[in-house]
Amino acid sequence: MPVTEFIERVYLPHVKDTLHASTYKNYKENSYEHHLKPRLSNIRLRDFRTVNGQRILAAIAKESGVSHRTLLRLKSFLSGVFKHVKREGLIDFENPMRDVAVPGRPKKFKGAIYTLADIYRIGENLTGVPFVAVMTAAFAGLRLAELRGLQWRDYDGESLQIRRAVWRTHVGETKTPGSEAAVPVLPMLQGILNRYKAKVWKKDEDWIFRGEKRGTSLNLVNLVNRQIIPMLTRCSVCRQMEATHGDDHKFKLDETIPKWLGWKAFRRSLSTNLYELGVKPKVIQAILRHSDIATTLSFYVETQDKESREALGMIEDLFQQQEEAEWEVAAGGKRVDPSELFAAMSKPKR
Repeated sequence: MPVTEFIERVYLPHVKDTLHASTYKNYKENSYEHHLKPRLSNIRLRDFRTVNGQRILAAIAKESGVSHRTLLRLKSFLSGVFKHVKREGLIDFENPMRDVAVPGRPKKFKGAIYTLADIYRIGENLTGVPFVAVMTAAFAGLRLAELRGLQWRDYDGESLQIRRAVWRTHVGETKTPGSEAAVPVLPMLQGILNRYKAKVWKKDEDWIFRGEKRGTSLNLVNLVNRQIIPMLTRCSVCRQMEATHGDDHKFKLDETIPKWLGWKAFRRSLSTNLYELGVKPKVIQAILRHSDIATTLSFYVETQDKESREALGMIEDLFQQQEEAEWEVAAGGKRVDPSELFAAMSKPKR
């Protein structure tokens, strides 16, 4: 049997049945069809050797110029294929990918993050559902699929219970069993969610972020393109969005508004800001529900809910200081009650 036939007839159907839909799509389209299938040719399972795997990765590195991280994923994919070959009892041999060396060298990952001032500026320019969704992402540290998976029955006024994940139209389990946990909600975020709930809630089974037409989980990726980016693209002269800008003067982009860096940037920013505030890594690990917060942590340590709330409270205090400073300048030196800030921010801008 050719390797390609086994992958298409046996391995990928197994992945589809046992793993997340997003994982299956990534395996099938990105790893197999895009990179590996053209290079596997007609190699048979019993003839595939370590040298074949080495040459395939070397060719991909040379011709496609992909990152070291991508090559590691491709090696992992082929290794998984041959592990499944053994499980199916087709051939009993050592996994030929075990001794394959991945070309190149790993680079230190530097993900995009927002400062607290950036988050404030973004929130200041959003209204409605975009405002609520972004603030929830920024101060609860949820993954995008978890954010889409929230229902009103998951919110008890003090915490969000993560129970499910939504990817495209698929409703399924969370990324890992450890991801199913309660996430503390700051009083600041409680106020935002409570006001939003009073406007949209109909029943507990409804999605917190719900599509208006079908009533299904709102596609937050589409929301970015339809509303969030347009709201962040404003004229520095008149504060109008580019889409609704008049002809009385030339549109000049307000570069003080941070650019959109993606939903994941808010989760990464929360962990970075907590770490810089001196919060212990194990507490950050519990808040974000990671299996590992850093390579130096080899085990998961559960943290009391109280300790998590205190750590997140440090973020809220610092954020409110930023709010007071911004609003004090805007009010000509007059101090503004922080409790009024988000209520004012959620009102439509003129």
